[in-house]
Amino acid sequence: MKVVKCTQCGSQELVEEGGYVNCIYCQSRFTLADDERPNKESTISVRSDIEALLQKCQSEPWNSHRYAKLVLDLDPTNQEAMAYIR
Repeated sequence: MKVVKCTQCGSQELVEEGGYVNCIYCQSRFTLADDERPNKESTISVRSDIEALLQKCQSEPWNSHRYAKLVLDLDPTNQEAMAYIR
């Protein structure tokens, strides 16, 4: 990925706003070419974290309530974690 810098001062502290890029230091305003725009598509999955916490509920029953609450913070509808809370 190409590093985008301000065309006036060279700063990398830029904010995209209304189709333009604004430099927070010198207040310059410019547009980016299509190849300069960062890819904004991303996917974050916490399923592996939930599975690890549920595994800890089984292997460490003395802390299962704590781990189950962490799972419910990530997935409030997780039935398996709710069983440890009751």
